[in-house]
Amino acid sequence: MVIFWDIDGTLMYCGSDGTKALNETFEEMYNIKDAFSKAGIGHAMDAMILEKIMGKFNISESDLIKIETAYLRNLENILKNDESKRVLPGIRELIYYGEREGHVNSLLTSNMKTGAYAKLNSVDLGGHFIGGGFGDIKGEKWDIAEIALAELEILTSKKYKPTDVVIIGDSGYDIKTAKKQGYHVISVSTGWTDKEDLKKADPDILFESLEDTGEIIKVIKNMSRGE
Repeated sequence: MVIFWDIDGTLMYCGSDGTKALNETFEEMYNIKDAFSKAGIGHAMDAMILEKIMGKFNISESDLIKIETAYLRNLENILKNDESKRVLPGIRELIYYGEREGHVNSLLTSNMKTGAYAKLNSVDLGGHFIGGGFGDIKGEKWDIAEIALAELEILTSKKYKPTDVVIIGDSGYDIKTAKKQGYHVISVSTGWTDKEDLKKADPDILFESLEDTGEIIKVIKNMSRGE
């Protein structure tokens, strides 16, 4: 079974470090303060966020690599000094369970790949995932999920049906992605989305946290058996 993990609010907590790094980058490079809010961005992949900010302030596409490099540097510095960042309860145990049982722990995140691994490496989680879908590609999360699954089939030399996949995430975006692709979805209210809003989005199952690993494992086992 493929387990697609979201990062922020699911695997780990690092507050708004990503937004801080983004804002710092545009302020130091272009003297634009609070670029994220000024661009009027909702929930989107990082590539789309950067495109919207750059379009709003007429920044040339040729600057993109410099922006991404500065963003990564700022993010790593912010994470290094963030004493509140942490792996969320139950996560390490669930990742180890997936490895023992031969499941594929992968990633499905709005973060650019470099940013995703900066966050994961800051809490020693970076070495546990195979492939994944990241916010470098323009599109929606469900588009990235389809690409990521196709790439995993190459990496693992296996074919996966939609019912062989579960997304574990903390947002309605994760639920919508799973429904569009026919995947299972486990929602957890440890992120920014209110529990009642997650419930309205109708996930397969909703937990307040992933701390009760025995119960989560039972759900994953049932999903892997098609129950």
